[in-house]
Amino acid sequence: MGAQSKPEISAWARASAGATGAVLANALVYPLDIVKTRLQVQVRQDKASSDSGSPHYTSTWDAISRIVADDGIQGLYAGINGSLIGVASTNFAYFYWYTIARSLYAKANKTPGPPPSMAVELALGAVAGALAQLFTIPVAVVTTRQQTARADERKGLLATAREVVEGPDGVPGLWRGLKASLVLVVNPAITYGAYERLRTVLFNGKSTLRPWEAFSM
Repeated sequence: MGAQSKPEISAWARASAGATGAVLANALVYPLDIVKTRLQVQVRQDKASSDSGSPHYTSTWDAISRIVADDGIQGLYAGINGSLIGVASTNFAYFYWYTIARSLYAKANKTPGPPPSMAVELALGAVAGALAQLFTIPVAVVTTRQQTARADERKGLLATAREVVEGPDGVPGLWRGLKASLVLVVNPAITYGAYERLRTVLFNGKSTLRPWEAFSM
């Protein structure tokens, strides 16, 4: 009698693990995300107008120093609640749909054979990423607005979402940038597609990796 195969990790378990890891990582580097967002917005403002009324940062350290001077340490964590919700929901949705897509692919190819090719892994990742973006981009839109708002104008998550909806774009404003985001789903598709292939090649398809094994990939 052959050895029993290990049970497959459920879509909910993978999604929960992925979301938890992403939230912890995002919380650790959030101040840098704030600085990156401010610098990106600054570049767009500088191109549009030389007198935007917003502070001009000369470097990453200058941005950190001035944000702390103006808003205190909490300024480096502006909008973190929305960001963590967005990261959790995006990664939960991605891992959930990726696991579902991979399971459907496996069922469609019932005959035991080699693991999915890199092209298939990328396709599955792209489908999962597109579905995740459709459901979660409104949180990203609201969080970006919170991050770039001045301290005295910053509102809560729901109030900011209401502000977007009441703006000129209406409800579709919550999905602003969706087309570009759908193009960018290739990034996580490459990341997780490569991860699955390397897991198969380097660790013989182990379903559970030790922390150092996962980190090395």
